[in-house]
Amino acid sequence: MLHPIPTPPDAVSLLRITRLRPAIIAGLLACALMAGASADPLPMPEGQQSVPAGSDGMFLPSANGVKLWERTLRTIAADWPVVRTVPPDFTAIPPRAGRIESAWVEPPATPSQTGLPAGSAWPPQRQRVVVQVMPAAGGAWIDAVVETQSLDDLDVSLSSDRVSLTGGWQTEMQGETTADVTTMLAARLSPHAEPIYALPPPTELLTSSHPAVPWADSRFPRLSRAGCKVLRDYKNFYQCDRLVCLTAAFGAGALMANTGFDTTMQNAWQTGVRPTELGTFFSGCKDIGEGRYTLPIFATAAATGLVFEGRPVGDALGGWGSRSLRIFVVGAPPLYVLQWATGASRPGETSAGSYWKPFQDYNGVSGHAFVGAIPFLAAADMVESPLAKGTLYVCSTFVGFSRMTDDAHYPSQIFLGWYLAWASSLAVSRTEHHFAGMEVRVVPLPIGDQGGMGVEARW
Repeated sequence: MLHPIPTPPDAVSLLRITRLRPAIIAGLLACALMAGASADPLPMPEGQQSVPAGSDGMFLPSANGVKLWERTLRTIAADWPVVRTVPPDFTAIPPRAGRIESAWVEPPATPSQTGLPAGSAWPPQRQRVVVQVMPAAGGAWIDAVVETQSLDDLDVSLSSDRVSLTGGWQTEMQGETTADVTTMLAARLSPHAEPIYALPPPTELLTSSHPAVPWADSRFPRLSRAGCKVLRDYKNFYQCDRLVCLTAAFGAGALMANTGFDTTMQNAWQTGVRPTELGTFFSGCKDIGEGRYTLPIFATAAATGLVFEGRPVGDALGGWGSRSLRIFVVGAPPLYVLQWATGASRPGETSAGSYWKPFQDYNGVSGHAFVGAIPFLAAADMVESPLAKGTLYVCSTFVGFSRMTDDAHYPSQIFLGWYLAWASSLAVSRTEHHFAGMEVRVVPLPIGDQGGMGVEARW
């Protein structure tokens, strides 16, 4: 026989919300029917209500929402003693949710679980079912939860009138994992329909793949953004793997300069390419490598991007200008150091040719080849088309070839200048991808009577 469970004045009432298998629910119903009565509500402190957690219900399609509500009510009433119903309003704007609440019943306690005769387990427990029905276009969202309430022994550290909420939507039981009550209810209501799960609450969605951008709280966010990106550029450029590649390129340049390779290639170029139209074309590309022309262009493009930020043309132009300036800032210091460290001279200046003489001269690396490659490498990093990317990479070598055509630099010096520009562009590109990942957001996106997720990213 079921009995009301009074709340002892020195006991702590614990409320656990859990999902149970239909077999357990049926057992509770059978116990209630045999007893012929349902338990009265436990007296609870004023202001404390047993409210289910946030919904993760399921959508059931139905041409008639009222019939779906009635079918839900009949299904619940067949297993539980329903004591309160609030019918949904399918015509209201916005629609009003319906609610079904059962009476509290005492669950059966088996001797194998407690070691005591059935019905005498401690702490005493009772349960009820709460179902919510939210009208939607073409059906309704169904959410069911079984609430379990128990009285534990006195906890001297807590006041006698304190109510603690514990547990979650799912809990582990002895020997088995509890099933989803909403899923079971949906299967009974619409056995032939394919239910649709609800989206998780926004707080559980991925809002960022990385921490917030470091300039988010700065008083001057644009200036702070530029500084953070330049620091990141240097960090990327001087990483161990980058330094290994730079050392290998430096070694290749040393072999070219200190053997007969440079002299042989330079003589062949002067006799085979310089007199041709291709040689004339290369000679005309020299001005692209003049820093006095290109650096103001880069700065103007970056400033234009700041003025027209948020517009496609402004973002593209500003991104290109910003990348180009940062490539120069990253690559210029090692360029200057290597020019003096190699100490090589231009063709025709000394009889030693391209041989390195540390700190004797400052032409061991071509500055024109470095500067002339920057605008094309920056643009290549911004395009997706393989054809356009490959074309821009080829164009980045034109200024270097112009220095060979004009007999102003050896091949090794041009190679090192171009490589420094390429390595710097890789560092800048890594920075852009790093910070772009911080601006990826995933948000709920309702589509008709269903749902999905929207992904927003800024690249």
